[in-house]
Amino acid sequence: MVTHRVHPNQVDDFLAWQHRMVQEESKFDGFRGTELFRPIEGLQEEWTTLYRYDSAEHLDAWLTSPQRQVILAEGEKFSDFKLHTIDNSFGSWFAFEGNGKEAPPPPSETRTSLAVWVGLYPTVVLLTLALSPLHMPLWTGLLVGNLLSSFLMSFLTMPYYVNPLLGRWLRPAPDEPARANLRGLGVVVAAMAFWAVVFYLVTVRF
Repeated sequence: MVTHRVHPNQVDDFLAWQHRMVQEESKFDGFRGTELFRPIEGLQEEWTTLYRYDSAEHLDAWLTSPQRQVILAEGEKFSDFKLHTIDNSFGSWFAFEGNGKEAPPPPSETRTSLAVWVGLYPTVVLLTLALSPLHMPLWTGLLVGNLLSSFLMSFLTMPYYVNPLLGRWLRPAPDEPARANLRGLGVVVAAMAFWAVVFYLVTVRF
């Protein structure tokens, strides 16, 4: 998602430049379409453009391509923009921001799935333990538990536990050594082993 502030006198030039951008990016593998939203008076002042790709790798290929750099240079007067990269699989759980011409691509489906597992397991078990004294029927317990776990994952578990814990693994720097991936997997294994031991002791021993 890219947002621009455009002077009213430059709207026609901006639209022509956006059309050029879409023509070029549509040639890249994985392109799934684009949408352009005009400013709404009193609500938002920016032009907002959504570009969709089928994977983080294909998106990154476009973001780092020479073709994109050429088009950005052609639209130098529109170079003041904000770029947000969003992984649609998990919505705002994995949303990354960056100012300027580049921002880190979203993590792969495998990494996001493992990261959600790291957060979901303790969240669900702790909720189950907290709700167990209520002795709700299975269908009611799952209904309430799923609602609460969704809120906890969005507002507590992901932003304050998983992303700080796995942030460097989820969005590594371009020059990050390959062994950093193994360290990230090690953190995942260690975290899950920790919670498994804790919940075993709580539910079986104590």
